[in-house]
Amino acid sequence: MRKEEFVKCLALFLFSTGFLYGVGETYNVTWLQFQFLGEFNESGFYVSFSSLIPLLGGVLIVALYEKLFKRFI
Repeated sequence: MRKEEFVKCLALFLFSTGFLYGVGETYNVTWLQFQFLGEFNESGFYVSFSSLIPLLGGVLIVALYEKLFKRFI
């Protein structure tokens, strides 16, 4: 993969993932929000995060760009 194509795909991934997380935070869509929970108590340390859907959506958008739209742009 050429450097220019890598930069385009990386920028598209970052923009689309950020956009989806932004929509989740703006409109209170819980399955689009990034939620991080870290706890430390007597039973130990617990870390939990949720909603990887925007991350997977970004990967899907880049895959669609590579397969369908790359030849037209």
